[in-house]
Amino acid sequence: MTKTKTQKSWYIDMAIVIAIYALFQFILPAPEPITRAGMGVAGIFIATLYLWIKVDIGWPSLLFVGVVGLTGVCSGTNLFAKTWGNVMVPFLVCAFMLNMVMSETGLTRRFALAFVTAKGNRGKPWRIMIMFFLAVLLMGLVSTSSAITVMFMAIAEEIFRMTGYKKGDRLVEAMMIGIFWVAQGAMAYTPISHVLIPMIFEYIAADFGITITYTRYTLGFLLAGAGFFIGWMLILRFIIRPDVEKLKHLDIDALKVSLKPWSKQEITALVVYVAVIVMWCFPDVIGLIPSLQGVSKWMSSLGSAAPAMVAVGVLALISYDGKPMLDVKDCCKRLPWGNVFMMATVMGMGFVFGLDTVGVSAWIMKVVSPLMSGLSPHVFVLVVIIFITVMTDFVSNTLSASMYAVIIPIALTVPGVNPIVVALLIAAGCNSSFTFPSGCPAASLASGGGWTRVSFQIKYGFIVNTWAIIMYFTLAYPILMKLFPY
Repeated sequence: MTKTKTQKSWYIDMAIVIAIYALFQFILPAPEPITRAGMGVAGIFIATLYLWIKVDIGWPSLLFVGVVGLTGVCSGTNLFAKTWGNVMVPFLVCAFMLNMVMSETGLTRRFALAFVTAKGNRGKPWRIMIMFFLAVLLMGLVSTSSAITVMFMAIAEEIFRMTGYKKGDRLVEAMMIGIFWVAQGAMAYTPISHVLIPMIFEYIAADFGITITYTRYTLGFLLAGAGFFIGWMLILRFIIRPDVEKLKHLDIDALKVSLKPWSKQEITALVVYVAVIVMWCFPDVIGLIPSLQGVSKWMSSLGSAAPAMVAVGVLALISYDGKPMLDVKDCCKRLPWGNVFMMATVMGMGFVFGLDTVGVSAWIMKVVSPLMSGLSPHVFVLVVIIFITVMTDFVSNTLSASMYAVIIPIALTVPGVNPIVVALLIAAGCNSSFTFPSGCPAASLASGGGWTRVSFQIKYGFIVNTWAIIMYFTLAYPILMKLFPY
């Protein structure tokens, strides 16, 4: 029965996809300046969008690139260079591998317990909560939310066992989903291992000839990140209001004892990862020293992918007890290849839509420009922030990031709007998924594991999402305007 139903749904989905393409390619008229081939590309995109939402993100991404190549709107060589040949594809693969090593060596757990077992936490529940979530935030700034959420949920389980909390308790619900909220929120504030932000950097460099450094981006969002964390702790304490009394009995000493002495693997992973972060984040700082300006320029020229690729190679070369620090074959088996395929496709969308042989970007500007001419730039920016963050609650982060290709041409038609700042707010907003379990892979870990009710996630996730929007608009936006004048 289930198999028959699944097959029926599959045929319905495929029929809808074919109908969408046929409608655009053969039936709907092509409004100027969209070409007939451009209508076909629009049909391919909307059909792919349907497949991403309803079916899968992997093979539809491959199909999109292949079918667009068949339309003849550009050469296959140029299309491949803008999609699979883009630097963000190897960067994404290497970032996933480095995060695997961070988790598997125990480095993340050691960092987390250092905060939870800090001097002065004993017998002070709210201090324990603050330090726990501060550790989540700091690790989230340099790692992916999925890896951090899994690791910290395991630590939270240890704490529950020691203190007598059980599934269904309000603190358990809040703590488990709160781990995801803070880890996901942190991904908006630095580009380190957060691949969608460097992806937007690549778009900006291609469209405006401006290089966005990791340091300047982070400076733009530092205050918003601090505000987000403070807001979360206030929401937790005064709106969610869990009973934290049992945390007074948390055995700090037992948690400390559970940590083994530093291993060679942990030290190696730490040294390599710190070296990568320095290469990504500190060219600007190093450039302040006159004698090191040449080094600074060299580091800046490396981009995001080269340091990550070298780090993967170094960790694969180093072995302890006959086992490599990073087993590339094993990592490849566990990589979320669907995300990689989707990233390659999204990287080429702006290029395809902007082609004269397609005309979609030109049509968007022609239609929207009269509507936006009298709009306040601040109102426009607020609408973009709300649109991107709300959209990310329903669809994948990568798909939200692809809205750059639609929003930036519109931003260029609104007097007074800084398109660079709008692009960076898109980069942050597409990492803000709090309300629904479908928003991103990590969003369903708490509810899927039975720790948090979906209704609880939706109710309080909406509040967290609203607070994130406020932080972007009131703190990040003004600072970005100062850092990136246009």
